[in-house]
Amino acid sequence: MLSSDEVHLLDRLVLSGLPAAAAGSSSGVRRARQRGAGLEFHEYRHYQPGDDPRSIDWTVEARLQQLVVRVGRADVHARLHVLVDVSRSMGVGTPPKLLCATKLAAALCYVAVERRDVAGVSTFCDAITQSVPPAAGRLQTFRVFEMLGAAAASGRSAVDRALVAYGAACRGPGMVVVVSDFLEPGSGLEGVQYLLHRGLTPALVQIVALEELEPDISNRTMLFDVEDATATPVVVDEAAVASYRSRMAEHTEALRAFCLTRGLPYMRVESTAALTELLSAAERAGVFTAYA
Repeated sequence: MLSSDEVHLLDRLVLSGLPAAAAGSSSGVRRARQRGAGLEFHEYRHYQPGDDPRSIDWTVEARLQQLVVRVGRADVHARLHVLVDVSRSMGVGTPPKLLCATKLAAALCYVAVERRDVAGVSTFCDAITQSVPPAAGRLQTFRVFEMLGAAAASGRSAVDRALVAYGAACRGPGMVVVVSDFLEPGSGLEGVQYLLHRGLTPALVQIVALEELEPDISNRTMLFDVEDATATPVVVDEAAVASYRSRMAEHTEALRAFCLTRGLPYMRVESTAALTELLSAAERAGVFTAYA
């Protein structure tokens, strides 16, 4: 799922603190990222100029002839839930939106587990289809990667129904990152509201394909519903495409405004985005921050 170069990028990140507006309803979702003397031991790392010499572990130095320092951390663990839309529409795009979604989900879970947080991932279309419940430990990373690697786009999308089902099965505190194109009748925001009701903190990641943003349609073109083979084909022209672009922009703005007014992370990315672009967008949205 992740190359060695991609892992190197992720090792510099940590799940970020919650936006102030969300913190009141989701206390305890994130760890206090304090490090230093007097805190519970977390890990070793190589000594760097400027480190407190008192943090050097001389036992390790005597055995391995390497200068390493002990890093402490307050032990308040975050709980991360990642929900990935695997409906048939996620197979659209070059590369498919689902490939981008699983890459981001893998990165989120990797960072969480590496920082001793609890993380899990579930896939959904009109219901939850597969799930690796949140857990800690390196073995959890392999479970998550195995499930994401086998994910395939199929079924009809029903974001609201799937999120309500997930929220009914668990409650907060915890962060739920919903990775979807959110392309379905309705906005999916009723399900997101229910997650909030359950004490969870949603973060929305909207993945779009270039073909959806700028459909290449001239004259009259017949379109078919990729999620419903029984649906009647629709003939569209340039005027219909202009209307579609307008509605797409309104839909995206509704998702963004919902999150903005509640202090929740929101990001929209294209399926062509490289991992570096995904991580930059996630940092700007407040999902990741640098691990200092």
